[in-house]
Amino acid sequence: MSQREANGPDGVLASTGEAQGQDSGVSALRARIAARQPLGRSVQAALERLIESGALPPGARLNEVALAAQLGVSRGPVREAARALEKDGLVTVILNRGAFVRSLGMEEAAQIYELNAVLFGHAAALLAERLKGRRDGPEAATLRATVARMDHAVEQGALEAFFTDNALFHQQIVGLCGNQPLQAVYLEHTRKLLLLRRRSFDAAGNMRVANAEHHRLLASILAGKAEPARRHAEAHTRAGRARYLAAIAQGNAAAETTDTPHEQHNGKETPCC
Repeated sequence: MSQREANGPDGVLASTGEAQGQDSGVSALRARIAARQPLGRSVQAALERLIESGALPPGARLNEVALAAQLGVSRGPVREAARALEKDGLVTVILNRGAFVRSLGMEEAAQIYELNAVLFGHAAALLAERLKGRRDGPEAATLRATVARMDHAVEQGALEAFFTDNALFHQQIVGLCGNQPLQAVYLEHTRKLLLLRRRSFDAAGNMRVANAEHHRLLASILAGKAEPARRHAEAHTRAGRARYLAAIAQGNAAAETTDTPHEQHNGKETPCC
């Protein structure tokens, strides 16, 4: 059965278990509405969470009617959010067909990882300089707490919790480095990789290895050592790319044993998460 067939005729997940996985996005939306935040931005944030969580996987159609009913809004804000997410690179709008969650090609993903390695490395170096003599300050405490939560997630085998804090840790380093243009460019491209990164942690031991890299990076930052922090950050990003490519290769190998010849992946597009 294809991913689209599994998701129903319009790509909206319908099973009870999958619907439960969407609760966080819906709850977040209702909380934003209650806080009187702009409706369009609230719907966009909710759809982004559904995409990033895999509840709406690559290739899934954004059914305006179903999503509007699920989120408790009219179709207009859903359409507006889809257009905004197209600009962010998470959605593709096809004339006369609708909006679909974008599938990120492997070549583009590799290029984004390489760009992010440079940006993340520079952010880590800047942050190490900023935190010299402040290893007991609030910024350092925030970073330590995030890594500690990931340690706990590793021990519990909690993939979703690890994934969330992994993304947060990277964002914290970039956000605290003091370079806003760098932060804007980094986040613009990184959000596209959120369509893919969960697969990087599926293999046994990958979460533990990744968090060991986080510990080394954090130690360099808190020691105020800019160049070691840069090297650790760049190496961590490239190791993440290697984990992602290994996961894709494993997925393609599994597909070759189950797909019929005309259904096999051609390696140009990433399989759905």
